Amino acid sequence: MDNVSTLYNIDKQFSPAKLTADVAAGCFISHRENYKGKFGDARLDKRAGDISSMLHFNQSSSIHGITRNEAEQRATYRFLSNDNVTEKILIDTVCEKSGILCVDKDILCITDTTELNFENHRNRLKSGTGIGLTGNNKDLGFFMHSSLVLDSDAEIILGISDIQLWARPEDKKSKKGFDNKTIPIEEKESNKWLTAGRASKKQLSAARSITMIEDREGDIYEQFALIPDHQTHLIIRNRANRKLSTGQWLFNCLSGQPPAGRYDIDLVHDIDNRKGIEKRIAEVEVRYCKVSIKKPADHVKKDLVANVEVNAVEVKEMTSGIKRPILWRILTTHKVENYEDAVKIINKYRLRWYIEQLHRLIKKKGFAIESSELESGWALRKLTVMILNSSLRVMQLLLAFDNKESQPIEQVFDEPEIECLKKLNNKYEGATEKLKNKNDPQTLAWAVWVIAKLGGWKDTNKRRPPGPITLKRGLDKFNDIHMGWKLAVEDT
Repeated sequence: MDNVSTLYNIDKQFSPAKLTADVAAGCFISHRENYKGKFGDARLDKRAGDISSMLHFNQSSSIHGITRNEAEQRATYRFLSNDNVTEKILIDTVCEKSGILCVDKDILCITDTTELNFENHRNRLKSGTGIGLTGNNKDLGFFMHSSLVLDSDAEIILGISDIQLWARPEDKKSKKGFDNKTIPIEEKESNKWLTAGRASKKQLSAARSITMIEDREGDIYEQFALIPDHQTHLIIRNRANRKLSTGQWLFNCLSGQPPAGRYDIDLVHDIDNRKGIEKRIAEVEVRYCKVSIKKPADHVKKDLVANVEVNAVEVKEMTSGIKRPILWRILTTHKVENYEDAVKIINKYRLRWYIEQLHRLIKKKGFAIESSELESGWALRKLTVMILNSSLRVMQLLLAFDNKESQPIEQVFDEPEIECLKKLNNKYEGATEKLKNKNDPQTLAWAVWVIAKLGGWKDTNKRRPPGPITLKRGLDKFNDIHMGWKLAVEDT
């Protein structure tokens, strides 16, 4: 039976290696003793598995493209428009896997927001179906806030711990003051950070520790006051100059610390053309100190603690001739007692790149969800959740590239796929030692080298790693090659 479309009962068939592969494959998994289906309908459960399988193998959001015939296409449309197939069921199904895989591990939970824009389909989309104005206050779409779960030690993706979807009003006149400081956070979009923290703490409760990693938008006083506990930590890039309980200001306190050390950061993963950050090797200087942040004087919540103690780390680029050198200030509840501790916090913060790439993968150049021609916003939102789940396999490959300690290859590819990869490896390896696949054939890193080659990656002296779009392109090509290779083998 096709393991991708199977609904597993974990209590009876649990295998960590198998489960890890299934997480990447986008399976729907249950750990309940008497499994009765997610939707209370065996036909819907089967269809959920079939669609998950099609998304996994075809890596596309086009219903027409991933289905094999008209009947299958109509069945997929019916599934996505069925009122019994709710966002909550799909989200809970996707998220429960991270709870199974996190047991007794140190977990990194990287969370961020992305915008899905469907303005090009305005005339097709039905009003009142979960679609509203996007960030520019004129295009149609919706927002997604997701939390990507990694094993901190092995840097292996374990799944998703929280997904939030919402739409703003379709009419500009109906828009509330989303950033109004006079209303409680529970009534603002910024509550997504607290919701993600609380949901992830619950979902990952079996973990040894949880570290929430967030960009500047997550720098909210409530987070530092309400989310951390004996198990849960925060690593958040600072957004505004905060007043300290000593009366001093955060920026001045950090800049007044003696430099702890310098090192080079390869900004290949931190590029942001909009903000002038380009690919380069940046020499950075590191400072750190412990601070007590004071609750803002105008804060509407009077019952929050007056001060919170955190450690602050400053990363300042010293490279000469740079127009816009990087300057990061990071707040964390982890201990920072020396230079090495500070560098560890910086390196963990930089893993935010993975959530950005995951969101990029589901959009234009990846699964192309924004090109979907579905007419209902609710159907688009359900499909987005399923695509997010299927995108994890590509992200798993991304993390395994050039990683000598990457997971075993059989956790992601089955035996026929591995045999096909061996044939392709022989084809793409060059005659010289320099052009060989130097990874252990038993590891996922070896397979990623082949997939990257299929996607057009050039193994040059610069050793720039392949990006998620390159790997997705390679995986698409591999799936086509493997299908043809499998048919040829069966005919012989």
